[in-house]
Amino acid sequence: MKRFPAVVLICMIVSVWGCAAFTPRVPVYRNDALNEVFWADEDFAAELARIPGVNTRVSPLATGVSAVWADYRAGGHKDAFEKILGTGKPGSRAYCAPLEAMLWLYAENPASAREVLAGYDMDTLLAASWGVCAGDRWDEWEEVRARLSAPGLCSYYTRKALNYIPERDDGKNYLQSPYETILMKGGDCEDFAALVVEALEYGGWQARLFTVDIYRQEKKLLESHTVACFWDGGKGYFIQGYDGKYLAGGVTGPFDQPDVMADYIAGSIGGETSAYYVFTVFEFIEAYKPLSRGRP
Repeated sequence: MKRFPAVVLICMIVSVWGCAAFTPRVPVYRNDALNEVFWADEDFAAELARIPGVNTRVSPLATGVSAVWADYRAGGHKDAFEKILGTGKPGSRAYCAPLEAMLWLYAENPASAREVLAGYDMDTLLAASWGVCAGDRWDEWEEVRARLSAPGLCSYYTRKALNYIPERDDGKNYLQSPYETILMKGGDCEDFAALVVEALEYGGWQARLFTVDIYRQEKKLLESHTVACFWDGGKGYFIQGYDGKYLAGGVTGPFDQPDVMADYIAGSIGGETSAYYVFTVFEFIEAYKPLSRGRP
């Protein structure tokens, strides 16, 4: 008779354990693919969920989520995923744009996505996924701005998506808005720079327009050139769009001092620095209202 309470107690424990083991998991996100990730890795699920179009009831990227999760969990491309997730400023960016680019590839062709991961390089990924940055995904400035959350992303976009369009010849230095620049598929140097500065600032970077007045013979003003500059680790860098003549675009730096950066830019165009200016977008517009420009 003394064994009966013990048997009952054991049965109760087994029953409670069994119920706990088979309790359905509560969904956190809006589709099964994302919830499967969440139940195993909450941080990775959160990164995926920030990407536009992922956390929806019927996500067009659901198959991509499942495929990228299988490879991420397997650990065979750890270094590549670390570089992808570390792009930009994780605490400030809207989401991880290279991870979105991988999702696009996985949703279309998992085999090609794995080839990119095997020898990971960001430009290779963007070439395979972004291409020339054309189509419905690139029509709205708000979407493009959130995607261009790191210097390398901005550099690729300006080189592949935008064309150099010379300044109009009415004597005015008109600065396009980024929306106008993506609508026109291009602009001149300051239009490229304004787009990059606004995108980097949105991604948490300290960025400004950097204008250099350049002269050649007898200190005669040759032209002015504007780039997007940003600071990282106390060093200065700049990004420029291709200007149709001398400069091929890309991220250049680091520079310890702004005058050294100005001299480098002037020298790239075959001239010397007359003066340089560091502007916010508003300051640039104000400085160029008169035809004769003074210091801001």
